[in-house]
Amino acid sequence: MQEPVLMARQPIFDNEVGVVAYELLFRQSENNEARVTDGDSATSELLINAFTHFNIDDVVGNKRAYVNFTRKLLNEPIPFDKRRFVIEVLEDVVIDSELVACVRRLVDEGYTIALDDFIMQPGTEALLELADIVKIDVLEYTDEELGECVRRLAPYNLTLLAEKVETHEMYDRCRKLGFELFQGYFLSRPQCSPASGFPTASWP
Repeated sequence: MQEPVLMARQPIFDNEVGVVAYELLFRQSENNEARVTDGDSATSELLINAFTHFNIDDVVGNKRAYVNFTRKLLNEPIPFDKRRFVIEVLEDVVIDSELVACVRRLVDEGYTIALDDFIMQPGTEALLELADIVKIDVLEYTDEELGECVRRLAPYNLTLLAEKVETHEMYDRCRKLGFELFQGYFLSRPQCSPASGFPTASWP
């Protein structure tokens, strides 16, 4: 029998450790495991569950939802309230003129764009000029490299989000570097929804 499609959410905090949003994560079991084999399908199921099957207010309250989008889904119509979620452009999406044009269209339509697991590479400048948020996996950098990354991003009008913050020391380091948003096990692990749905009183 096919397992129920569930989801998890991981809080995103500001620099005063207040929850400002949740990243919604595809899950296929209550063991908090993803086992994603088809990114398009996973994101589609996630959006359907979060915005139609469940009440989005039960999932994220009055916060916004961050959702990963594959290249294919970036080109699909998005029939949800743009004020309620942030589109995360995945790090493995090939950057070319078609992608840049697609992201520019979404920005013009009023969507908020985040670049997930960002790494500076040829072609990224065009996306940096369009994005609102850049998510940086801090475990991928030494302290010196992280500082250099922040300096290179300084000319752009961006909010920096530190991902995979696993210690208090790293949290403090990121704050001092100018990160405004934070996500990671030090702050909160992903919380998986029960198969029965989202009982708002018991799902923290």
